[in-house]
Formats: sequence, C-alpha cells, structure tokens
Amino acid sequence: MAIILDGTTGITSQSITTVIPMADSLQPITASVGASALTCTLNPTILNFRNTPLTSGTINTRTVAAAISVVVPSTATLGTVSAQQSRLVLLALDNAGTVELAVVNIAGGNNLDETTLISTTAISAAATSASVVYSTTARTSLPFRVVGYIESTQATAGTWATAPSTIQGQGRQALAAMSSLGYGQTWQNVTGSRAFSTTYYNTTGKPIYAAVSSNGGSVDTYNQIQMMVNGVQFNGGTSTGRGSATTSAVFGIIPSSASYSVTCNYGLTNWSELR
Repeated sequence: MAIILDGTTGITSQSITTVIPMADSLQPITASVGASALTCTLNPTILNFRNTPLTSGTINTRTVAAAISVVVPSTATLGTVSAQQSRLVLLALDNAGTVELAVVNIAGGNNLDETTLISTTAISAAATSASVVYSTTARTSLPFRVVGYIESTQATAGTWATAPSTIQGQGRQALAAMSSLGYGQTWQNVTGSRAFSTTYYNTTGKPIYAAVSSNGGSVDTYNQIQMMVNGVQFNGGTSTGRGSATTSAVFGIIPSSASYSVTCNYGLTNWSELR
C-alpha cells in the first residue's frame, strides 16, 4: 500500500502498488499442495542471470512482473522417499528473457552453483528421478538461479498431501553457508536410536558426518564393519583381537537426503553424528 500526496488539493489518497524485491534480496517463493499435486511459485521479483556463453561475464537483468509457477503432479515423486523428509530446490531459468521455473531434488547431486548452464526435462506424472531437473517445458542449456527450496514429508512419495514444513527463499546467506558441513551443527551421540543393518536418511538439509564403532568377538575372530551411503560402500575396516579388545570403526560424510547404513558382525558400541 503506497501513500500518495496530492499537492494540489492537499488530500492524501491511497493506491495499491506491487513491491518487487531487488536482485540480491531474499526471493519471494510460495508452495502449496492440492489434489495430490505440489505447486511451487516465484512471486514478482528481479533477478540477475549470467550470460549464455560461458566465456562472457556480463549479466542479464530480468524482471518477473507476475507470479510464475511449476506444478509437480500426482505420482511424480522426483526421487523422494515415502515418510522421509525431502528438499526440492526451485530454480529460475532465463529463457531468452522470459523467466520460467524448474524444480529438482537436492539429493540428485546436480551442480547448482549457478556457474554453468542447465537443461531440463518436461515434468509429468512419470517424473521420478532425483537427478533430473524438471520444468513445465523441456529446455536446453539455459542460465539459471537458485531461488529457494521446499522441504516436506509425504506419507506416500508422489502423493503431495502434506503441506511443506519449510519454504525458504534464496538470498544472501540463506542457502550458502547454512548448508555447509559443520555450520550450526554439533556432535551428538545417537547410539540409542541406531542399529546395524538398518537404513537411515539424512533429512537435516545439509551434510552430516557419522562415526561408528564396534567392540566384541571371541579370540582370533574378525570384527568387520562397513558403511554404505546411497547404496555405495566407500569405507570399511577389519581388525583382529581377543574378545572385547576386537575393535573396528568407520567414518564418513553423509550428503543431504542420502540414505546410509552400517553393517557389522558384532555389537554396536558407539554411533555419533555431527548434525
């Protein structure tokens, strides 16, 4: 609501205006569920995009004069997992001066640092990959900006029935430092809520670090412990000793939204996480 002073009559009148955030402001996004679909919206704003040739450092300033949306339809899971929190990143694309929206699951591991160009696939009910960037219309090699993210937990992946738990616009440090390992995190002993051969998910929105150990066994037996992240074994250890002196441990970084588990042929001694 803008207040305008009429200098001729001295009467104050009111008029409705649209306030458009500056290019470096926190971006105004919204998200809602309905009919088992998720609608993600970018409201009026101004965005600076890199140029299409990667050899050019000039920018293009685009104005989003009216709200634009991308709809994740029913059964489109985007690689999310039932009953597990997910984080969907909302991207603005510069399609030759027209700003369009795209969405991608952060668990897919795409490069979203805005230093390159991005290609998308047309979104549909069959959009089930975490590594694919989806938009209303498929686009090829466009500049993009990260404008925010949406976190939610759906009882059934692809049935968008529960409202998002977090809707966060991008801007300044909203996604950068706060998504880094160690920022705002503490070491926590989670032994009481962990078990071997059980799959867990990192739903914190940032990488975590896990340290797991096991003591036990009988004389001259092997105590083997292994960690899996997203189904990939990247660290493991084997040691030999007498009885409870047999000790093995694994350590590893768990990316945001990744699954992780630890297997061992003896009992759990300690499981701590930097989270």
